Amino acid sequence: MKISFTLILSLLLTTSIYSQNSKEKEKIIQATDVVKLNELGNIFQSEYKLRQARIDKYLQSNFVSKKIIVDGVEKEIYDVDENGNVSYAETTNRSSSITITANQLYSGGVLGLNLQGQGMEVGVWDSGPAKESHVEFNNSRVSIFDFTDYSNHGTHVIGTILAGGINTNARGIAFQANGKSFDWNNDYAEMSFEAAGGLLVSNHSYWQGSTLNTWVFGAYDSRAQQMDNITFAAPYYLPVVSAGNDRNSNASTILSNQNQLKFGYDLIRGQNNAKNSLTVGAVSSVLSYIDPGSVQMSSFSSWGPTDDGRIKPEVVAKGVAVFSSVATSDTSYDTYQGTSMASPAVAGSCLLLQQHYNNLNSNFMRASTLKGLVMHTAKEAGLFNGPDYEFGWGLVDSAAAANLITAKNTGTAVIDELLLSNNTTYTRTFNVDNPSNVKVSICWTDPAPANFNSGVVDPNSTYLVNDLDLKVTKNQEVFFPWSLDKNFPYNAATRLGTNNVDIFERVDLENVSGTYTITVSHKGNLPASGQRFSLIISGDNLSSLNTNEVQLSAISIYPNPTNQLLNYSFSEEIVLKDIVVYDVSGKKILTKESNLSSNQIDVSGLSSGIYFVTFNTDNATLTKKFVKN
Repeated sequence: MKISFTLILSLLLTTSIYSQNSKEKEKIIQATDVVKLNELGNIFQSEYKLRQARIDKYLQSNFVSKKIIVDGVEKEIYDVDENGNVSYAETTNRSSSITITANQLYSGGVLGLNLQGQGMEVGVWDSGPAKESHVEFNNSRVSIFDFTDYSNHGTHVIGTILAGGINTNARGIAFQANGKSFDWNNDYAEMSFEAAGGLLVSNHSYWQGSTLNTWVFGAYDSRAQQMDNITFAAPYYLPVVSAGNDRNSNASTILSNQNQLKFGYDLIRGQNNAKNSLTVGAVSSVLSYIDPGSVQMSSFSSWGPTDDGRIKPEVVAKGVAVFSSVATSDTSYDTYQGTSMASPAVAGSCLLLQQHYNNLNSNFMRASTLKGLVMHTAKEAGLFNGPDYEFGWGLVDSAAAANLITAKNTGTAVIDELLLSNNTTYTRTFNVDNPSNVKVSICWTDPAPANFNSGVVDPNSTYLVNDLDLKVTKNQEVFFPWSLDKNFPYNAATRLGTNNVDIFERVDLENVSGTYTITVSHKGNLPASGQRFSLIISGDNLSSLNTNEVQLSAISIYPNPTNQLLNYSFSEEIVLKDIVVYDVSGKKILTKESNLSSNQIDVSGLSSGIYFVTFNTDNATLTKKFVKN
């Protein structure tokens, strides 16, 4: 049976050149399969030209408009099949920043970080380009690359990410960032080429896939597969996508029947079910988070699961009554709602987190690290502890994610990018000195599978390629990651065994103490090159976070507090590589790479305050705190 593919992009209404030097950009490009991305881009470009030729032929014979607006929803012809059947593309902030705590990262925020997107860049694909001359974009921060009619939706979306705040209520999340604005007609080709050049984050507040039919809900279709092909070839690139606005919708018989049959579950469509993108649902504004009940689900946000039981959406953000710029004029604004508005808020947060990580480490996170960090630190939401198919892992908490990045650099948390080889197991231990809660997560960018869905309702197919497994043990006790059951999507998550479907796994330990062992293994075979993964560990009262810390514990520092010189001593078997001093924000203050045997660090130039000194060998790190008088 031949399937006619269309683009039905939900205007979810009811919303590089970044701070890096050439060395940092080169690191990203070296880790990117540029040849594969260019190959994919050329394939997608050819498909786009053939599709446009079919549309042009149809328009010449039928004298209709290619693009129309119906009840505020932007619709554009995406394809015409051999029988003349037309498929359409349909388009699916200040309180936004408070809801996801991004405001705490700004200059004057409680974290004192001055993260506002300076020098960072985001790509935005939408129903049309943003109005680059809008006062919120300073006539310079938004560049458009597809010269079609300006889009209100596209302008609102990019404004939610980076509007400067001329109208303070419309200020974007990363309000000093730059943006590249594209229309949606040739998105995958353009995304491939931009990712080959080092783009870190993009936003996609729409859906593309086959003609609306029951099978598309939860489906891993060809567009999802192609998305995973792009992201696997570009391991630093994270597309952020909207979940959709189909819950409670009676816009068509198909939607009405699906809502009644599945009780609002199994609604996310096609490409937004890709494994490696970050899918975002919409909730109401949360001005003060007290407990999970503080996060109120919108009436429209689409729920998972995917057909293979993966957790979608992964997180939620504000998507109700979002005020932002529109394209009517250079000074126009409007209030929209939808997951279209939630997704760009999270894209903006991701820019800020990459900026913070780069400020402290002079390099950027892999997409799996960034995605894992966002889910690891999300605030609990929903009726049950753990993830669900409604809120995902919960409400994005930018401040918690930034604090964890800082904690990594002060030695009180772990954010490691590792490699698991075939037929091997990764282990490490850590101590919890006093009873407290601990989270351990892994996340990886998975290859696209050979199979995809092209018309089967709720198949039992599996789309995970490299199946990593996380567990934490203490003596004979085993702690497994959270898992959900697609057959009972309304049930609470369990922790009874391995997770066999998701590329993010998290083990939560409640009120524990003692020594614990982390084990990462895999099922089946991994490729010869292995599988890269990201490991995150956080919690209070953690120690011995480094594999060789027993050896390094012999290092001592004195006097503490100190006025001018910080002395250190260590045993002969320890070979130091360098010594780094950080301030309390995690910012690198000075590095000592030579004359390490002098056993002294000159700290006379530091201001009075608390600092951290990190001693590094080739395979271990030890961090100690000191006070400068």
